[in-house]
Amino acid sequence: MKKILTWLRSMRLAIGLIVYMAVMGILATLVPQGREPEFYASRYPRLIADLVVSSGFTSFFRSWLFILPAFLFFANLSACTMTRLLNELKKKERRRHGPDILHLGLMILVVGAIMTFSGRQEGAVRLAEGDAVELPDGRLLRLERFEYLAYADGRPREWTSEVALLNKEGKPDRANFPIRVNAPLKVGAISIYQVSHEVERLLVLRMPGAEGPEVQRSLAQGEEFEAGGTSVFFMAPDDGSGKAVVRIKTRDAEPSVRKVLAGDTLGPFVVAAIENRDISGLEAVVDPGYPIVLAGLLLSALGIFATFIRKLKDVTP
Repeated sequence: MKKILTWLRSMRLAIGLIVYMAVMGILATLVPQGREPEFYASRYPRLIADLVVSSGFTSFFRSWLFILPAFLFFANLSACTMTRLLNELKKKERRRHGPDILHLGLMILVVGAIMTFSGRQEGAVRLAEGDAVELPDGRLLRLERFEYLAYADGRPREWTSEVALLNKEGKPDRANFPIRVNAPLKVGAISIYQVSHEVERLLVLRMPGAEGPEVQRSLAQGEEFEAGGTSVFFMAPDDGSGKAVVRIKTRDAEPSVRKVLAGDTLGPFVVAAIENRDISGLEAVVDPGYPIVLAGLLLSALGIFATFIRKLKDVTP
């Protein structure tokens, strides 16, 4: 038992585990995570692809390849901390508990890291102004306004999504909250981040109403609209000419592909406009380990500070 305890608290074991987790963590960033086995089979030699899939390296931070060494590192820190703490408590004076606090902070960090890597959940959504998405608790997140600011040379300076949080009855729980990069919205355990911005081209069709109200419809790329026996499919914008490439189908004719401008006629439709629309990219993150990691960081900083103060007292005459 004594030999096991000596091995468990050895510096060699700690260094070996740190090097292992650092190297494997780097490899996990190079190998795409969470893909289907066919993805790895098509990208790597068969032997390597089989090894990656069978070992669980496709989800490294949730596999035994990470969790087992992390628990072993936690045990190493625990053994070192307890041994050192007991030795310090035996002293009658000049005790140094800074390293003990630091070790305790590192232990908490390991626990938080395991919880983060094993329980972290992410989801992304693209919203235009007026669009809404349902959150897990049934509430709606609606994008009220999006603002994009750029520097004079065109580089992005800031993206801001102003959102409203609506309850199940459609009434606002929280209105006009600005989500910016590194300034997320907290909704319970969910943090919603601003992560991207895109410009989407829209084809706006208008169908004059002969016997009823006028119909107007905005199509994004890949969308189709049918009315009066005619359907229009927005294939792609032609950025070089400012036109839109569409496929038009009618009951009496074969489908045809055309390039159209604002004002052109497509059967019963008139192209009202070809315009741009800002799309905000938001990411929702649930990280159960975040508060634990934060506590570990604070405790580690306190341990370093206490150690530094103790050292100053030792060298001060």
